[in-house]
Amino acid sequence: MANSSRSGPSTDTGWATFAGVLFTLAGIFHLLWGFAALAHDDNFVANELLFGGLTLWGIFYLVLGAAQLGAAYLIGRARRSGQLLGMLLAGLSATNAMFTFGAYPIWAAVILALDLLVLYGLAVHGDDYA
Repeated sequence: MANSSRSGPSTDTGWATFAGVLFTLAGIFHLLWGFAALAHDDNFVANELLFGGLTLWGIFYLVLGAAQLGAAYLIGRARRSGQLLGMLLAGLSATNAMFTFGAYPIWAAVILALDLLVLYGLAVHGDDYA
C-alpha cells in the first residue's frame, strides 16, 4: 500500500502515469493500424496473415485500440479496474504482436516494447490504485 506520510509524488504514481500515457499511444497505434487494414492499404500483404482477412484484422485492431484508450482513461483516473484491464489488454496486445513478428517485425517490436513497459508500470508500480 502507499504510505500516506511521504511528501511529494511517489514513483509508483509516476510509473502508473507513464504506463497510462504509453497505453494511450499504443491505443492510437492500434486504431491507425485498424483503419489502414480496413482501407486495404498497400502496407499490408494479405497472404502474410496468419489467418483471416484484412477486414477481420482491421476490426480486431479498432476494437483493441478503442479498449486500450478506455483503459488508459481509467488508468489516468487511478482506478483499479483500469489497472487490471490495462494489464489484460497489454498482455493480449503483446501476444498478438508475437503473431505478427514474421510479417511486420519493426511494428511488432515497437508494440511489444510499449506493452511490456505498460505491464511493468501497472504490475510493479501500481500500488496507488483505489
